[in-house]
Amino acid sequence: MKHLLFRIVAGLVVVVAALAAMVGAGLGAAKDAAGSTYPDPMAMNDAVRGIVDDAPRTRHDRSLPTAVVLLGSDGANVADTLAPFEVLATSKRFNVYTAAPERRPVPLTGGLDLVPDFSFAELDRRFPSGVDVVIAPQIPGGSATAAPVRDLLERQAASDATVVGICVGVEMLADAGLLDGRPATSNWLKLYGLTRDHPDVAWERDVRYVDDGNVVTTAGVLSGIDGALRIVERFAGESVARRVATAVSWTTYQPGGAATLPGSRIRPADSVALLNVGYRNPTDVGVLLTEGVGEIELASTFRPYTELAYVARTHALTMDGTPIRSQHGLTFVPRSTLGSTADELDRLLVPGGAAAEASNPAIVRAAATAGLQPEYLHRNDEFAFEPVLRDIAETTDVATATWVAKSLEYQVQSQLTGTAWPWSLTTKVVLAGLVGAALATAATVAMTRFLRSRAGLRRFVGHYLEMVLAMFAGMGLLMLPWMVIWPGVGNHEVLGTLVMGVNMTIGMATWMAIRGHDRRMIVEMSAAMVAPFVLLLLPLAAGVISDGTLMMAGHIVMFLTMLAAMLLRRHDYTHHQATWPWHVRRRTPSQSPDIRKAQRSPSAGLSRMNQP
Repeated sequence: MKHLLFRIVAGLVVVVAALAAMVGAGLGAAKDAAGSTYPDPMAMNDAVRGIVDDAPRTRHDRSLPTAVVLLGSDGANVADTLAPFEVLATSKRFNVYTAAPERRPVPLTGGLDLVPDFSFAELDRRFPSGVDVVIAPQIPGGSATAAPVRDLLERQAASDATVVGICVGVEMLADAGLLDGRPATSNWLKLYGLTRDHPDVAWERDVRYVDDGNVVTTAGVLSGIDGALRIVERFAGESVARRVATAVSWTTYQPGGAATLPGSRIRPADSVALLNVGYRNPTDVGVLLTEGVGEIELASTFRPYTELAYVARTHALTMDGTPIRSQHGLTFVPRSTLGSTADELDRLLVPGGAAAEASNPAIVRAAATAGLQPEYLHRNDEFAFEPVLRDIAETTDVATATWVAKSLEYQVQSQLTGTAWPWSLTTKVVLAGLVGAALATAATVAMTRFLRSRAGLRRFVGHYLEMVLAMFAGMGLLMLPWMVIWPGVGNHEVLGTLVMGVNMTIGMATWMAIRGHDRRMIVEMSAAMVAPFVLLLLPLAAGVISDGTLMMAGHIVMFLTMLAAMLLRRHDYTHHQATWPWHVRRRTPSQSPDIRKAQRSPSAGLSRMNQP
């Protein structure tokens, strides 16, 4: 039994080492890829401040309702932001603005810097009684960055504004308590966490949006177009919404209600995202901004290659470094010029149907100087994301393009052609795993030889491993009854963590009793397991650590306190001769220790021979 237990543990060590090697090999690239998705905001020097001051604002029409798309200080999702903006602006039935905590360039996904129309303070002064519609996209940067946006949402909701949450931006509405007791939806991937963190919300899956009066929530990314069309329909009528849907080539608009979604769930093929973020060497792609480019056309160029795909680093640039205005009056600031960065680029993409029609010779000449060929993405009359997904399939692989479409919650209309799967990246992962497994195997063999020569240490390590396995067995087996008794225990992270700790303690204590340890040792080891979780409740209550930190830190400290308890009684754990309950030796009177000792004694044998 001991040999079988050791083999199981050794196998687990090798598997864990292989997985750790695969993850560790990709951590550096993953960090760089994630960091490049939302670069740091531009420094507000005199030149940038002058650009902001000169950026024009759309003329206000008092006869029209006002809609505002919110931005965070560290940025916002480019598709969540620009797609609803273009839908509302195309209708010509709204005053549409953007607003951020400060009026300074805000980096959207992939490094596209947008000058907001208003700061939050300016917005409050300009519209003291509130606006009609406020739109919340995904805001990167964590709770500190989202706090000012969430506060503005609460104020606008109190002023009877219709609040629209786009994709992951729905989380801010939930955090503000605007969704409690109401139906809502969000990005299919984000819903896994939202259903746990906000159990009071009636979350719905597989639907483009949920309209609940003054709150509208949408599913992932491009479902924001459906949510915006719903707003157009409510304020301006179905005919206007149809016209707008046709203008932006959006085919899933369903008058009077939300279209359904195919039902996205995590699948094995989605692992291509992990391969890309950890092992792909992204290309450097220049995105040339031109006057009058459509907002959705810009979003289609910056979002698919970057966030959740990580196949390219996009660089916003213009011919001479001056800002440009989009089709509906947004001001975008480039970070460089084509001439200064062309030598560093692998490709040059030019978004926009207008740019494709004009085919500026100056762009061709400037690109040719660096050996680049301008690639005009939007040559056909189709939805702007369609040619981009085809390009990703052709230049990367079909699996990545399919994943990108899934993350956007967009159903591709055309045939994707290209390499089916990134086999080169898969080979890198397998090699990393094999190296980790080989090192773990070598270490296990060396440790085995070391322990064979040290019986006491072997018993000590064996006891520790037995208790760890029993602990995890208790966690797995006892969680099932808890789920029956209290189905919602998993929704409360603190209580769920404490219950998990109790389950592990019961499993470990039971096994120690079976192995013959005395009560004192069982009590001590149980206290060593539970104590870290109980003690960490104090910094949790003080707000020093989060719920997630409680679980992670509790488990790490628990293994150390268990080891400390064993070291305090190392004599017991190195010499304790516990027996298996099913392997009890029966002793006959003739097999008692004293008789056997006498039988083995030579003098005892001689004395018996000399007896008469």
